[in-house]
Formats: sequence, structure tokens, C-alpha cells
Amino acid sequence: HFYKRMSVSSDPSDPLSQCFYCQASPALLCEGCGLVAVCGERHARIHRPAGSCLPFTVEDRKGKGNVIVAVRDIKPFETIILDRPAIIGPFDDTNPECLECYSKVSVSGYKCTKCNLPLCGPQCEGGPTHAPECEVLAAAAPPISVEDQDSAHPVYAAVAPIRMLHVMRTNPDIWEQVDRLMDHLEDRRKEDKWDFIRDDVLPLITQRCDSLCEADIVERIIGIFRTNSVKWEDKSKGICKPIGHALCPLFSMMCHSCVNNTRYTQTMAGEMIVRAVKHIKKGEEITTQYRGPNTGNILRRPDFPTNWLFSCDCPRCNDPTELGTMASTMRCPGCQEPSLLPATSDMDSVWRCTSCQKEETLQSVITPVQLLEMELDAFPYSASPEAWEDLIRKFQQHLHDDHFLCMKAKRMLLQIYGAREGYKLDQMSRELLDRKISLCRNYIDIFSRLEPGYRVWKGRLLEELVGPLTITVNKDLEDQKIDKIQYILRYKEIVKMIKEAAQCRQFEERDMKDEMIGQFYQSWMKPLQAGSRD
Repeated sequence: HFYKRMSVSSDPSDPLSQCFYCQASPALLCEGCGLVAVCGERHARIHRPAGSCLPFTVEDRKGKGNVIVAVRDIKPFETIILDRPAIIGPFDDTNPECLECYSKVSVSGYKCTKCNLPLCGPQCEGGPTHAPECEVLAAAAPPISVEDQDSAHPVYAAVAPIRMLHVMRTNPDIWEQVDRLMDHLEDRRKEDKWDFIRDDVLPLITQRCDSLCEADIVERIIGIFRTNSVKWEDKSKGICKPIGHALCPLFSMMCHSCVNNTRYTQTMAGEMIVRAVKHIKKGEEITTQYRGPNTGNILRRPDFPTNWLFSCDCPRCNDPTELGTMASTMRCPGCQEPSLLPATSDMDSVWRCTSCQKEETLQSVITPVQLLEMELDAFPYSASPEAWEDLIRKFQQHLHDDHFLCMKAKRMLLQIYGAREGYKLDQMSRELLDRKISLCRNYIDIFSRLEPGYRVWKGRLLEELVGPLTITVNKDLEDQKIDKIQYILRYKEIVKMIKEAAQCRQFEERDMKDEMIGQFYQSWMKPLQAGSRD
């Protein structure tokens, strides 16, 4: 009853003349929000999955296809999308595991009496999760036998497409959503790794199991899955256990931007919830992030055409300075200035020094970065803070001070200061406290440009910063280095940080630690409040 019939506009560009999800006409206007129209009950459930209207619509934009767009201004923390997996399947390289509960199993242990695959025991046989592939694999001739404990069997790569075939036959509403997604199949068939699909997975499903489906359909399903799936975890027992990858059909319609405006979270109830991390304006595209921000464009940009078969054209990727952060900028081998960066936004651009105009090839820049990254990865976390400081100074002889490798090393060091014995906050000199403060502020400044808004990492960095700031401001007041007005101003800055850190933590799953988190913030507030009253 939340929808009323409306006259169809003669203007096809009028968004309220067609369904917000599939663009079909005629459509019924949602009386709850009055911002979108739906073509029927199926798509009404997408718009109002839990009794509240979700603030998005689907638009076809030139060069991108279907994208998710805000139908009104959206505030930080607002829920934008609520979705559930169409299916969850094991990773292609999964070692033997129970396909009902995802526990590790022995190949010499219990076997399903129907399909002969390893299971935990009879309690997992006939379960609803394993049932779809069990029915298909039971017909395999000869029967499938998983015998190697320490390597992946092709049957595990066949489970996800078999489960999706079951959805296609039994749940047309969900399949309709899945079938709208891109598969990039033409390009994927050219990849060397597709040989495994062609030679092992397809024959297993379509020939050996005599499944009544065409190989093209199975290939399309696998293409959709590889393009759109996300890692999935089992949180039902209170711990996060990766169990495979899931396809959430509505969430999968979101496009990538390195400077995205949302964060997605898998809830304890097994839902995918997408919330805004910053203010999003009406008409703005709602985006997610396929790859984290920590690596510079020099190494991260090639991942997009390799893994997702598109080239990213977001603001960060189109800017050789990476939004002014210099996350990939090197020291010029000619003039030694930290000003060697790509001459253009093309991925294969030559690199040019903005100080002396010396040019370098892309490969001549990538090689030393890869070598330094290997050195950083091999550097022991247990090394002393002095050794970490030496490593950062060494890197800065070759890289811009804010190069992504320098920032990774700084992140490790700022966590060591204040946590390791001998370097706990009450053991650190004023010089080291100021160093930790400087590292935290530098990291927050750089990554707030790469990932604006409320972020989990930012909450954690603000928590790292609150401690040394509290100690130094109280010490400065005690030593009469600042007056009461200056103290109150710095006190307000710290209180603001504490509040923002708490807001950032809203994107973490709530659990029994919430009370401890509240006590953590209160522990910082008390000395500040006492000092402000003195």
C-alpha cells in the first residue's frame, strides 16, 4: 500500500516515469519517500527491504553502464544498500573442507554417501548449503574422489557455479538481479587462467555430471562471479572465519572509485550493509572500493585491468600527484629533488622531474619501487624503533617523504611508539612523544585526502594520537609553557578527536567489546576534564 499509481510522463528522461531499478514503465510512486517509482512488488522489496526507503536509484551512464546514484542528499552513516548473498561458494584454490559448514576435513574421514565429497560427518550430509551441488555431483561418472589433503581439487571451483544454477532454476527474482551483472566473458576467455575453467571445471559440470545446462551459461555465471564476488566470512560463532566468496547482486551494481564515498560491512546476521562515510549529494554516484588506498598508483592501477578488466578513471588515478599526496613520487636521480612523477595520467606515461625535467621510463621507476617494497615486507616488526627510523631515512633518500612505502613504514613505527616495552607513553621522552604526534598527524593528513570521510583507519589513528597529545598538553600546563586559554583550546581539539574516533568506529561490527570501548574513551576524557576545571 506504500505505492500509488501515477500517470506515465511523456518525457522518457523523467526518472519517476520508470522503475528505479529496471527502468520499466509504467511504475508506481513510493508514498514513503516520493523519490522513486517501482514496476512491481519484486523491485519494491529492493527499495524497502526492511520497512525503510533506501536513497538510491539505478542510472545508465555513458561509458559506465548501470550505476548507483543518490536520489537525495545522504548524510554520513546512513544506510544506502541492504543486500544478501545470492550464493556463497568456496575459493577455487580451497583445500578439502566441509561444503555444509566450511570446516576443514580429512580426505580419509567421512564422505557424503551421495556425492562422495568429504564432510564433517552425517550431521552435515543433506544440509541446505551442500544440497545443490550434492544433487549434481552425485551423478558424476566416474564418482568424484578428493584424495589429496594439501591441494585444491577442481570440484571446489565447480561448487559456486552449480549453486548459482540452482538459484537460476528455483529463485527467478534473485536470478534476475544476478543476470543484470557484467561478466566480461569475452575478455576472460582470452586469459591464460581461463584454461582451468575450460579444461577442468566446465567438463566436470556439463559432461561428467551430465548436467542439463549449456557450457555458455556456466561460463557466464563464472564470469559474473569472478567480476563481482567479494570475500565472505562466517561470523555466526563470534569469530570472523573466511569461508569463500559471495555474490551480493545489488551491492555488485556499485562501481569502483579509489576515492569512494561508502563503506560496506558484513553483519553478524549475514547481510551486506552499505553506509555513507561522507556527505553525498543528490545525483552523485555512490561508489565502493575494490582495492585499498595504501599502495601508490604505480603498483595499484595495473590491478584494475588485470583483475576487474577496466581502467580506473577516478580523481586519484587521473592525477599524477594522487590528490597532492605524492604517494608514488620519487627522488630524481639527476637533481635529487623529490619531484619525479608521471608526466600524464596514462598508465604507461614517462616519468618527468618537475624540477630539472629529466625523464625516466616507467620500468626504470617500477623496479626500484618493487625492490624497496620487498625490503619493507622482509623487515622484521620486532626491530627496534631506531632501526625503523633508519629504514624510513633510507627510503626517503630514494622516495618522496610521503611516498606510499614511507607511509607504510611510518604506520608501523607510530604503532610501536606507545605500545612496546621501553617505549610506552609514560616511558617516552618529550622528543619521542612529539615524534609520535608528528607521525600520526602526517598519516591522517595524507590518507584523509585519499580516503575522505569517516574511516576505521582514521578512528584508530586518532586513538593513537589522543594519548601523546593528552600527556603533552598536561605537561605543558604543569610546566607553565601554555596558559589556561591555550590549554582549553588544545583540550577542545583532543575532545573533538575522541568524538570523531568514536564516530569512525561505528563502521566496525558491534559486539561485547562495546563497553570496553566506552571505558577506553572515558579514560582519556577524565584527566582532560579534570585539567580544564583546575
